Amino acid sequence: MEQQFSENEDNKESEEPDSSNQMKSEIIRMGLFSFELEEKREQSLITQSGYMLTGFSIIFVMLLAAVPILLDYTKLPSSVVFLFIGISLMFLIISMLFTVAAQWRYQHYGLKDIESIYNFMYFESLETADDWWLKNLNELYNFKNDSNNTRSRLMKLSAVSFSFSILTILIYLITLLIILHRGS
Repeated sequence: MEQQFSENEDNKESEEPDSSNQMKSEIIRMGLFSFELEEKREQSLITQSGYMLTGFSIIFVMLLAAVPILLDYTKLPSSVVFLFIGISLMFLIISMLFTVAAQWRYQHYGLKDIESIYNFMYFESLETADDWWLKNLNELYNFKNDSNNTRSRLMKLSAVSFSFSILTILIYLITLLIILHRGS
């Protein structure tokens, strides 16, 4: 009986480090999954900002192409046309600046070089290596998360500015239609 008790105690001691290592392995696996999701989020935000730049370019060209048409075929003073076009372009340029800032690739924190990782993993205990890996993965994740949150805020500001530009264009077109309808 005493022998069985001591065997159970030995098994408990051997299970604890094993379960601790298994838990750390699971934490690392979930941490890598979270990091991969942040990577995908970053790519999605950069792709979205690219689409916004495309939309900006199309609206910009449409506005510049509309200026001579509005000046030639309407009886509006050129100052009114340039005022509304200028306000719309101002919002578009602000939107573009926010979008370009969102696409910026920040200098980021990275993992150590391969030789340092090899030396650390080879010469340190597994527990110390796991702790080191968790710490580095956490720092990298936090950096990516902060960068993506900044990108997200910039994209929201860009979308608001772009919306103001479109709203200004719509107000101008409605005003133009009212003026043209009353004039005929």
